[in-house]
Amino acid sequence: MPRGFDTCLAEGVALFNAGHFHEAHEAWEEAWLYERGPRRLLLQGLILVAAGWLKRDAGNARGAWTLFSRALDRLESLPPLCEGVDLGRLRPQVACWREGGASARPQLARLSTHQAGDS
Repeated sequence: MPRGFDTCLAEGVALFNAGHFHEAHEAWEEAWLYERGPRRLLLQGLILVAAGWLKRDAGNARGAWTLFSRALDRLESLPPLCEGVDLGRLRPQVACWREGGASARPQLARLSTHQAGDS
C-alpha cells in the first residue's frame, strides 16, 4: 500500500535538506505516481529540482540548467505557498541555481501546518 502524499512530501523535504537528493527524488516520486493536479505539479517540480542538484554536483552544468528550467516550468503556475512548501522563496532560488549561483547547500522551507488558502 502506498504511503500518503503528506508523508512522502515531508520525507522528501527532510532528505533534500540533508543533501540526499536521490533519496528525496524517490520519496516524492512515490506520491507523484498517485497524484493529479497541483499536487502532481508540485511533486514534479521538486523531483526536477533534486535531479538538477544531482547533475550540478556531478559537474554537469548543462544538465542542471535543463532540469532547473523544467522545474521552474512546473512550479510557476502554483501559488507562493503550496501544500506548505514556500514556493515564493524556492522559485528565485531555483533560477539562481540554474545560472550556477548559490553554491551553499539548498534548503526547502516547509511549514509544519497548512495555511488557509493553501493548495
